[in-house]
Order: sequence, then C-alpha cells, then structure tokens
Amino acid sequence: MRALGGFLGAALLLVAPAASGHATIVIVNGDSPNTGFNDPTPVDPVGGNPGATLGAQRLAVFQAAAAIWGETLDSAIPITVLAHFQALSCSSTGATLGSAGPTNFFSSDDPSLDGGVAPTVFPLPKTWYVSAETQHFAGQKLLSGIGTDEANYDIVARFNSALDNPGTANCGGLTWYYGLDDQHGTAIDLLTVVLHELGHGLGFLSLTDNSSGEFPAMNEPDIWSRFLYDEASGSHWADLSASGRVASAVSGALAWDGPSARAAVPNTLAFPPIVRVSSAPNTPSVVKDYPEVRVAQFSGPIPSDGVTGPLAVGSTRWGCTALGRLDPLEGRLAILDRGGPTADAGCTFVEKARNAQDAGAIGLLIANNTSNPSILIPAGTATDVTIPVLMMTQTDGQALKDAVGAGPVNASIVRDASQGYQGADASLRPLLYSPTTLERGSSVSHWDTSAFPNLLMEPIINPDLGHDLDLTVPLLRDIGWYLVDVAISGSGPATLGAGQRGTFTFTVTNPGPSPASAVTVSNALTGLTFVSNSGDCTTAFPCTLGDLPAGTSRTITTVLTASSTAGAVTQATVASSSNYNSTNDSAKVNVNGGISTPDAGTGGGGGGSTSCTAALGPPAPWLAVLGLLAFVRRRRPV
Repeated sequence: MRALGGFLGAALLLVAPAASGHATIVIVNGDSPNTGFNDPTPVDPVGGNPGATLGAQRLAVFQAAAAIWGETLDSAIPITVLAHFQALSCSSTGATLGSAGPTNFFSSDDPSLDGGVAPTVFPLPKTWYVSAETQHFAGQKLLSGIGTDEANYDIVARFNSALDNPGTANCGGLTWYYGLDDQHGTAIDLLTVVLHELGHGLGFLSLTDNSSGEFPAMNEPDIWSRFLYDEASGSHWADLSASGRVASAVSGALAWDGPSARAAVPNTLAFPPIVRVSSAPNTPSVVKDYPEVRVAQFSGPIPSDGVTGPLAVGSTRWGCTALGRLDPLEGRLAILDRGGPTADAGCTFVEKARNAQDAGAIGLLIANNTSNPSILIPAGTATDVTIPVLMMTQTDGQALKDAVGAGPVNASIVRDASQGYQGADASLRPLLYSPTTLERGSSVSHWDTSAFPNLLMEPIINPDLGHDLDLTVPLLRDIGWYLVDVAISGSGPATLGAGQRGTFTFTVTNPGPSPASAVTVSNALTGLTFVSNSGDCTTAFPCTLGDLPAGTSRTITTVLTASSTAGAVTQATVASSSNYNSTNDSAKVNVNGGISTPDAGTGGGGGGSTSCTAALGPPAPWLAVLGLLAFVRRRRPV
C-alpha cells in the first residue's frame, strides 16, 4: 500500500451509511464543534434539503452525493470518506471550491499489501489502483475508516466554508447552493461539486507525477496510464518514457482509450454546432460554414434538423433592455453584439437572449467584441430561454452583419456530423484536458473542456451540469469497477477431412452481478479457414457483441473449412473492459489430433474442450482535483 496526504486532528462523528443500493459510502464528519458540518447557524430548508442549520445542510448534500454514487457502484465493501468544511483560499477574484482524492493506492506486488490479499485479485498485475477499488477487488476491508489519520480512509475531502461569509470579500461573489434540486441559479451547486470530487476519489485521476513523468512507485504504472492515449505518438502512457509522459501532459492531444467510454460517446456527446449560410445573393463570399462558434450555457437545444431562417441584425444592435424593445424578429435568426454602447452600459447574455426571443427570433448569434481568436462561452442560467444561442467571432459576426445590410441572407444553426463528436477524436476516444501549460491538479485528470454537452469531470464546474454522472461511469468501468466474470465455451467436430466443412459453436456467458460492457470475441485459426458466422454474430471475427446484461449469454455459430488433416485448432477469446477473471476467457477446439497439452494458463485439450488464456487490457495518471489543491505523500501502513 502507498498512502497519500497528511494528518488531521479533528473530532469525528460517524454518519450512517448514505446509500445501500450497490455500495455503501460512509461520510465521516471530521469537523470540530460549531464549525463546518457542525455549524449551528439557523437556515431555512432549500431545494429539498431539510437541514435546519448550515452544518446540517452541508452534511445532507454530502449524503445525497454519496447516495447517487452508492446507487451506481457495485462494491460490497464500505467506502469511507473523511470530510471537512473549512475556510480555504478565497479572494475578490475567486476561490478554491474544495478538493478530494484517494488516500491510498495498491498494486499486486506491493510488498506492504495488507490483510493477506492475494495478488491475483487485481485485474491487471503490477498496476496501481486506488484503495476503494482495491477493497472491491479483494472483497475485504483494508482500511479502518476510523480515527484522525486520513490514511485510514479511502477518500479525504475538504470544501470551502468561506463561500458562506458575505461580510468578507466573499470569494469574488461565489456562494454555495445547498438545495438538492439543481435550481442553483447563479450560485454554485454544491451537490455537483461533491459528485465531481468523489469521482476523483473513486479512481478518476492520474497517479503519475505529471511534472516528472514518474509512475506512483516501483516504476509501475497506475491503471489510468494503461488507458491514457497520446494522440501524437499513438501510444498509451504505460508505454511511454517518463520524459515522453511529461511532454504528453502538455500536448493538447490526450484521449481516453477505454472501450466502455468509447462505446458511450455517441449517446453522450453531440456533434459540434456550426452556422451555415446557404444563400446571400448580394454577398456570395459569406456563403459557407462558420465553425468557430460556442453554445451558450443557457441555450435552448439545437433540433436534430437544425434551425433555419433569414438573418436579421437586432434594431438596437446590442439587444439590452435599457435600449428599448427590439423590432420584430419573427422567424429570423437574430444577430446582436456583445456588450453595450459604452463599457459600462452593456447587458448580460441572458438578457440579450430573452429580448431576442420575445421579439420572435428562432435563434440568436452574438458577435464577440474582441479580435482575440478564442471564443467565450456565454454564461448564465435561464430555463425560460428555449432558442439556440451561440457566440461567434467578431470577424465572422461583422461579415454577416455587413451581408445582411447588403441584402437577404439565409442561414441555419445545425450540428455538423462531419466534424465528429465534440470532445472526442475520430476514433471516439473522449479527450482529456492537456493544455500546453501544465495545470497541476487539473491537467490529465479531467475531461477536456471542448466536450459538449459539458461533462461532470471537466476541470470547471459548468452551471448547466445536472446530477448526471455521464461518461464518468463508463470510464470507471474501464478501470475495473463493475466487475463481471465473462466466460466462453466452445464445441465442434473432433475430426474433419481436408476441404471438409464443420460447424462450431461458441457461447459467451455473463453470470453478473454487473453488465459486461463492450464485449468482443476474436478467433485464432490453425489449419482452418473461416466461412461464415451466424446467431448473435453475423460478421467475420472479431465479433462485436456490445454490452451483455447480467445473467445472459450470446451464441456464435461458426462454419470453418479444414485445410489440414492434422493439428487444426480454433480458439475463440472473449474480452470485455469490465471482465475480472481472465482464466476462462478462451475456448479451444482441437480438430484432427490437435495439440492436447495447452500452454501454461490454459486448460483442457482434445476435441471439443475449452481452455483459457489471459485477456484484458489496453494501456492508459495521480491526485487530481477541480482546479483545486492536493498533494501526495507515500508511506507505509500504520
């Protein structure tokens, strides 16, 4: 075991388990009397949070987050969280919201592994996993979850109580929302932030030192490094040198190569938006696509067939209420400028959108007021805004306004499938945050900010996030949560004459307790040639079976032709990102006196027998927090 973090000397109160669905997450109150979770300040219930004191409401939010994660995970071993609500850094320009991360990590050949845990419990050998996941593998408790030493806990969390002190600089105006209904307005939804931070503690993070490129310990990779993919080199971090990982961390080209996350991309991310001008008789030069746009956080949805209409420049230019009502924009895509007539007479993006919508606009384009090539994402919350709202560059916005001044211009706001999913590469690998300047605590251990819709585990908590775990769950499945023991068996003729066809049957089963994700079956042939597949796979190998629910099976009927009169073998192998036991992943059928003594690690032999070879795992980082603070200290267990 390797331990992370420092010492906390605080009074502890054990809170009852927050959830008992698939896992129990225990929140341990680490605060002193009258502070943090014990703050007695009276408050009114808010957004489904019944707490009557400030401390009680804070604790209720943590318990709600624990319940959401508990209903999602599949561990029989309680996960313990030592939690604090205390004053953290805060100024007139911003604040540290909080931090959380795992306290310990384990590997199969760690000489300090506790509790007699067999090295074989780990899905991948010589690979570091956080403690919550390791206890899940072992089926036994490895950390006490009591006392004042944070190394006794799976996760340590600290959140900033300074956001509740309006008499100070008040953290740049930031305040917490303690409701459970996601109606946070301009306040910061604490439940969303706690969900994010618990995700880090459960394993959504790199254990590699991104500054040095060194693995956590013993020169062995963590499970994150086995799936972290460097686009430039086409290699996973586990296969790069330390210097290669340092360069990769600031490459702007990192992605997640786990099969579960990749399979979830089409149902999670969207194609990027564009503005497409289809006709402008007097200014044909503007007839083209405008991809440099950003969707406002409060925007209404872009329909599957887009929104189409003539462009119109708002009569007051900026669309601010103080400038008077906009002339009718019925059925038109409005163009308004960012800001206002003077530096101190602008208005919010939400105000512009409401005014354009009230004037009848079916969509709004906001032209930026700077030549800076980066494009701002218009912020705000407005559930009453139902039209698409996009920001575009100053240059493009001016070109379209000039074109409208010269004559009719027809345009659409659409999503462009040709550009792929927003926040993923062409191979459906979701992108990870790797800005060209290393951001310690943010780089490598978050989804990239280009994702749309916004994702829970981005380095910024976006106001439009709900309490959805989105791509976080498939990624956790990739690193070993939701374990299942998929198996394959096979049968077929023991003898075939040269040129003779035979029918072979391979059956994949998933006894559970969780769904097996991204299941595939490959087949290695010796002395046999492939003819056809039927049943649950009608293509040639490899067969993609998708997700396999618990307690179900899939059958592949394969027709092969013997090309040899001796030593013919067909060996089918099943793989799944959530597969735990690799000893029953292959089924070998020997034909015409094939090899009857399998290699080490396989079983069976002879016609129609089954055998096993190890399968799992492509390759792909350390303590990460939401642009927040944390440090790591390795130590022996106490």
